[in-house]
Amino acid sequence: MLKRLSVSIAAMLISGSAFAQAPAASIPRTPDGKPDFSGVWQTGGISLTGPEANIVPAKPAAAAPAAPGGGGGAAKPAGEYAALPTQPPLQPWAAEKAKSLTSKDDPTVRCFMPGVPRVVSMPMPFEIVQTPKKIAILYEAFRAFRIIPVDGSKPIGERLPSYMGDSVGRWEGDTLVVEASNFNGQIWGPGNMRVTSEELRVTERYTHQGNTVAYEARIEDPKVLTGPFVYRATMRRPPDTSVAEYECLEGNNDLPHLVGQ
Repeated sequence: MLKRLSVSIAAMLISGSAFAQAPAASIPRTPDGKPDFSGVWQTGGISLTGPEANIVPAKPAAAAPAAPGGGGGAAKPAGEYAALPTQPPLQPWAAEKAKSLTSKDDPTVRCFMPGVPRVVSMPMPFEIVQTPKKIAILYEAFRAFRIIPVDGSKPIGERLPSYMGDSVGRWEGDTLVVEASNFNGQIWGPGNMRVTSEELRVTERYTHQGNTVAYEARIEDPKVLTGPFVYRATMRRPPDTSVAEYECLEGNNDLPHLVGQ
């Protein structure tokens, strides 16, 4: 009897140890071990359903340690950006200018692309196509797209300032980090950031979190802001949704009355 009891206790200890060391829920990975962000995503809009469709996380998710073959680089500490304001700390001149602008002044009303990170908040889906060397993001909104090298290379050719800027990615553990810059100073940012300059710089972080992706963008613009601020959203897979054709100009026959004051 004593022998059986000893065996049972030993089995329980082994089982408990194995349970304690069980890996966290796995995330999808590409054949080369990188986290796989491929597929259609959305952060808001009618394509998303359910009570959690537009919930924004209170703080960023921790980047999990890299799995074997899952990419190099140390992961950022959890909550590194948690202390940053979530509304833009505008310089006085920029705050005054923002007050004078209305929804009719929004560049997207005239079908200009919304820029980064604002394009992520559009109520339309976007699709991520991932390869070992590049990641492409195809946004339904305004037909915008981004080609992001993730192999250490830089964008090729003459790079003029633009609405969507230039993006370069890298891996920090299981988090995809994208640095976006070279904007044209003609886009709006999140919240009441209705003014930007050519010095706008955005650091995005994409981290798998169960069936969703935690999105976080650190926004800096020394000509407009007194310091950085952070924008966050949750990327979810909209059911039975694909990226469709988008035509901004269709039906815009009376622009002065299209958007209210």
